[in-house]
Amino acid sequence: MNATTSTAIRTLRGIIPARPLTLSEAHVLAEQQATKLLQLLDITEVPVDVARIGKLPKIIVRVQPRHRMPNLAGFTQWTNGRWLIIINRDNIGGRRRFTLAHEFKHVLDHTIGSVAYARLGNGDKKKHDRQVEQICDYFAACLLMPRIAVRRAWYSGMQDIPTLALHFKVSPAAMKIRLSYLGFLDEERPMESYFRSDAGVLMDEQGDACWLAA
Repeated sequence: MNATTSTAIRTLRGIIPARPLTLSEAHVLAEQQATKLLQLLDITEVPVDVARIGKLPKIIVRVQPRHRMPNLAGFTQWTNGRWLIIINRDNIGGRRRFTLAHEFKHVLDHTIGSVAYARLGNGDKKKHDRQVEQICDYFAACLLMPRIAVRRAWYSGMQDIPTLALHFKVSPAAMKIRLSYLGFLDEERPMESYFRSDAGVLMDEQGDACWLAA
């Protein structure tokens, strides 16, 4: 483990300022964190070797069968001085990869989330929690489907969603939403979504589209 990687979590957490963020700011900073993580792990090719997260200091990744994780794709907990990330092993590969990236964002947010996300949801706890989860999903999408890599693949002629999904080792649903978010798919959207601040298409952990507004 080199010195840069050994301080990866501290470095990534340092990207988030110690003040309340808007939803739009949280998305921008999540993408910056994902991009920085790829640099720290020296990942330059896709599919992203997301398993390298498990090699970071104080991170342990484990898998468990579905019957031990009812209705859960994964969860994270601090135990014995380390972060333990548990992933549902019976989910498909693309989902497992996405969940691992999602849960790692929760690790990054642990020390700063209560401040950074304090104003999300405008006092509505359910909305707040949903938006926090969506930020983690966005981080995962940026990590597994980096903006530059998606553009490179698209303009090289790889414009079939199943083929792209295989290329990035993600689900077709996740790939479609990422393409929509980056503006490669001209899909019909609710008219009002074009005129809201912070509006956009994000991916939830089930791979569904989420129309967000501040």
